[in-house]
Amino acid sequence: MTGSRPPDSITENRTAITRMLYRGIAMISGEAPVMIRMLATAATTVVLAATALASTAQAEVPPGSYLYEVVHSRYGKIGTHRITLVKERAQTIVTTALRLRVKILFVTAHRESAERREIWQGGRLVLYSSTTVENGKTIKVEANAAGGKLAINGPKGATTAPGGTFITNPWNVAILKAKMVMDSKTGAVKPVTAVAPQGEETVSAGGAQVKATKYLFRADTRRFLWYDAAGRLVKFQVFNDGNTVTFTLK
Repeated sequence: MTGSRPPDSITENRTAITRMLYRGIAMISGEAPVMIRMLATAATTVVLAATALASTAQAEVPPGSYLYEVVHSRYGKIGTHRITLVKERAQTIVTTALRLRVKILFVTAHRESAERREIWQGGRLVLYSSTTVENGKTIKVEANAAGGKLAINGPKGATTAPGGTFITNPWNVAILKAKMVMDSKTGAVKPVTAVAPQGEETVSAGGAQVKATKYLFRADTRRFLWYDAAGRLVKFQVFNDGNTVTFTLK
């Protein structure tokens, strides 16, 4: 119709959905009972969550060096995780340095270090290399884009993954749109089974109180990811074997 336009804001989307639901019930019974109000509210919540997910996932992650403190739910502070982002023309180069050490009664029970490098271009991973040393054992993974796919060589041999596969290292907020992820340590490829906004929280990160949106992210394991309005990863948690490992931006 002349002069009409689709809703272009969260408020207009909310109003449009509410009106649609109320009109539907009015056609049947001429009134809008409590149940329909509940449905309208639920539908609005879905729209707001989807809008938040879309806007966050489109953010450009600022270049820089980000140091995270690593805390284990049982053993306390166990190390650091540094992510460095550099922009070079059309490419984003990401290096990761992981240093973990778990002590029990003054004895080192677990030691792990890793050096990883990612090269991204056009929103896709084009080159990856990782060397992890875990309790003296070395684990190497290499991957490169070839023929629209990602060719991977890891401890279990060679395999391929779709070209849009992400790394489980969640520095890139666009991981929220990923369908497949590759484990940064082992090279194993897993489907993403759940991504859901959990609401906004205030996080102590980088020496300040930062407003961030929390997301549930599930592939190989359950994770929670917190991103601020600029798309920075300010905190993330990994759940495994009944324990939680929390990475917080310092």
